Amino acid sequence: MRVTEVLREAWRDLATGAGSAVACAVVLAVLIGGVVSLRTQTVAGDVRAAAQWVVSGAATQVFTAAGRIDGRACAALADEPDVLAAGALRRLDDGMVVAALPGTSIPTYEVTSGATSLFSVTETTGGPGVVVAPEVADELGVHPGEQIVTPDGPVPVAGVYSYPDDGRDPDLAYAVLAPTAVDDAPFDACWATIWPEDETALASVRRTLLPATGSEEGERSTLGQLNPRSGTAFAPSELPTPGVLEGAALGLGLVVGGAAVLRRRLSIASDRHVGVSTAAQALGIAVQHLAWGVVGTALALAVSVVLVRGLPVADGLPIVAGGAVLCGLGLVGAVAGGAAAVPLIRERALHRYFRTR
Repeated sequence: MRVTEVLREAWRDLATGAGSAVACAVVLAVLIGGVVSLRTQTVAGDVRAAAQWVVSGAATQVFTAAGRIDGRACAALADEPDVLAAGALRRLDDGMVVAALPGTSIPTYEVTSGATSLFSVTETTGGPGVVVAPEVADELGVHPGEQIVTPDGPVPVAGVYSYPDDGRDPDLAYAVLAPTAVDDAPFDACWATIWPEDETALASVRRTLLPATGSEEGERSTLGQLNPRSGTAFAPSELPTPGVLEGAALGLGLVVGGAAVLRRRLSIASDRHVGVSTAAQALGIAVQHLAWGVVGTALALAVSVVLVRGLPVADGLPIVAGGAVLCGLGLVGAVAGGAAAVPLIRERALHRYFRTR
């Protein structure tokens, strides 16, 4: 048979349903979709858990050494690989005195410009001014763009930072952050959000320590997580051994492709009996399996697309790409399994196939 005749016959089988293309596509979609779903759910779950890890403050390292932190070195950490944000803080001896609350002061911290990136600033004007905790904003009734009246004059509010009570250090739950220019004056702490976990970046945080002044207090320094409630290290889920899911997708494709041919053994043997060559049959089967296999694996890939909804494109796209690899292997298996099964059908067994149909 000519190739054009083989293709025409393959199209006729697809159009008439002789090869049960719809059923085969559905079976392939369900099986490969299960493999894709397992991988996608695991990886997407880890991505979401990692995002929550960072948001919770577990990825933020706090290096404290009163009066011994180099502000410039700390601010420069933001340029390090795997450091999402970094900044130095120092608490002022005299907090902010508010005209509306005479006799009291609000704890105030001078911070380097990048320090506010360590927090989730839910409201901001993008302009100069202090960033306040939600409790401070509620108590004073101020919003970004407004001003806090103090004895020394009005202070603009640039934003409100989120600081939930979820296990993190409570010192900043009620405070004012005042961005300041980095000078030679030392700071009290260096904060750095490091993700993924990186020992080199962590060592760089330690190097922000200035030489000791000789005082007993100056000798103390501590390094720890802002929020240790989630544990000291991120523990991702364990995927199956590399190659297992890929082998499963290929194997399932081979099984579906082979089974689709074997269930048509009577018609294939009949065609062989009237002179159709094995090669022509294998080509026709491969074309048919390619057609319904593309549909089935596309449906399976749609499972991955649905499961990564809500993730940033930069995170979701590689996950879907991994699912596409599994779908591709399933498609290859379906086509190869079908073509490989054709020679297994013998013309001389035609009568047996007829009796057991």
